[in-house]
Amino acid sequence: MKRISVLLAVVVFLVGCVSALNAAATIYGMSGLIETPDDTIVPARSLTLTANRLFSVGDSDVDLTTFGGAFGILPNLEVSAVGFDSSASGVATQAIINGKFRVLAESVDKPSVTVGIMDITKELDSSDMSMFIVVGKNITDVAEDVSGQVSKPVKATLGYGTGLYHGLFGGLDLSVAPKFSVAVEYLTRGVRDKSTFNGCVRFQPTQALSISVGAIGFRDLYVGASFNLSAF
Repeated sequence: MKRISVLLAVVVFLVGCVSALNAAATIYGMSGLIETPDDTIVPARSLTLTANRLFSVGDSDVDLTTFGGAFGILPNLEVSAVGFDSSASGVATQAIINGKFRVLAESVDKPSVTVGIMDITKELDSSDMSMFIVVGKNITDVAEDVSGQVSKPVKATLGYGTGLYHGLFGGLDLSVAPKFSVAVEYLTRGVRDKSTFNGCVRFQPTQALSISVGAIGFRDLYVGASFNLSAF
């Protein structure tokens, strides 16, 4: 009942939203989908604040909350940090610090290339730092060839990471309408500590605000929001 009430409250709030699609943050604070990074970077001298709630992650009754933000240092470089809090008794809030750099921007015939480090201090995985490389490309033309119909913009990402990611990951971000998008992703390993498919619907009441509702492992409810403060 608790999960259903939260989901209904968020959906009711979002029904009247109208806006343009924009980048949002992962549950770990860096820009991206739900758990996986993409090739978006927080604009230079801008701050994106984020807060996320994951209900009953995995096979336990433990809820997770993350809160923090990402700052754009240069046009292709961002740093981010979140507090990673568990509802489990006796578990302290952990500080997750990340860095992300876009090496190559996407062009008409070439994908983007982005590298980064997630959880620099190894709070979530003490055995290995979570480094990653991810390529991104607009594949709208491919989607149209497959379906035989005009497609909304589709962005695909494919990456490889160590530590928490522990192998391959990938995602699709489909712009369904001016006010929302649908994102799906796969991780060899993630917050559930096993291979996972995640999905969410992302709404934007304003250009700066992004609100997501979805599921981790297509089972555990996830809600999140991020807000971008203009450059200064």
